[in-house]
Amino acid sequence: MARLLRPFIFIAILLALVFPGSPDFADAAEKHKLVAGTELISDIARDLLPDRVEILTLIPASSCPGHHDIRASDMAFFTQAEMVILHMWQRDYPGIPEAVQTAKLPGEAVLIVEKRGSFLVPENQIAASREISAFLSGLRGVDKDTLEARLQERISRITALAAESRTTLAPYKGTPALSAAMQAEFVRWTGMDVVGEYGRAEDMSPGTLIALADTGKKAGVLVVVDNLQSGAEAGVPLARELKAAHVGFSNFPMYTPEAPTYESLFKLNVKLLRDALAARMKNAS
Repeated sequence: MARLLRPFIFIAILLALVFPGSPDFADAAEKHKLVAGTELISDIARDLLPDRVEILTLIPASSCPGHHDIRASDMAFFTQAEMVILHMWQRDYPGIPEAVQTAKLPGEAVLIVEKRGSFLVPENQIAASREISAFLSGLRGVDKDTLEARLQERISRITALAAESRTTLAPYKGTPALSAAMQAEFVRWTGMDVVGEYGRAEDMSPGTLIALADTGKKAGVLVVVDNLQSGAEAGVPLARELKAAHVGFSNFPMYTPEAPTYESLFKLNVKLLRDALAARMKNAS
C-alpha cells in the first residue's frame, strides 16, 4: 500500500511547491474588476497593471460622450467592481451616480481624476497617469515597486514622444487653424495658432459657419481639425471654403486598430496633421 501511495505523495509535494496556497500567491494571480470612464483611463490602467485588471470602459471610443447612455449591463458590472475611475466631467453624468450608489461602493473606491483639460496633451496625460497609479496602488496584491517602475517607464515614453512630435511639427509652428472645440487644446499644443473653435455639426448654424469662414479668411487658415467623436465631417464645409487642409482626430484610443493605445493615438494624430499640412503647402507652391 505504501508503495502504491508514493507516486501520489510525490505529485502532491510537487503541486504544493509549484502552486503554494499562500495568500500572496492568490493575490498575485487575482484579476481586479475596474470601471473606467473612457478608453483614456482604461489605457493607463492596462499599461500600469497588465494582466491584473478586468476593465469595463463606460464610453466606447467610437461614441460621442455627450450622446452615450449607460447600459443595464454596465450597471451590473458596477456591483462587482472594486474600483471606479472617472473623468471630472463624468461626476454627474446621467446614470453614473446612481450606479455607484446601487453598487454601494465606498468613497475611497471611486477616483474622480482632477480636471486638467485634454488627456491628449502629454503633460495632462502624465499628471493623470501619476494620479491613477497612486489610486491603483491600493488594490490587494499590487507590488508598489513594480507599479512605480511601470509608471516611470510610461512617463519616459510619453516625454520622448512629445519631444519627437514637437520636432516633427516645428516647420508648421504658428500655422493658423480652425478646430473643433474638443480638439482645440491639443491642436494648440502642437504649435498651431487656433483662431476659431466650433462645436458639433448639428450645433452649427449658417451664421456660425459664415462667421468662422470670415475669421478663417482674415487669418489665412491653412488647416481645419475635426473631432471624430463629435462629427468627422463638421469642418469640411469650412475647409472647402478656405481651401484649407482638413483632418480628423480621435480623442480616444481604440477608435481605430491603428491606435489601440494613447501613445499610438498621439503618433497617429501628429502624423495626420503633418501629412495634411505638407500636402496643403505642396499644392500651394
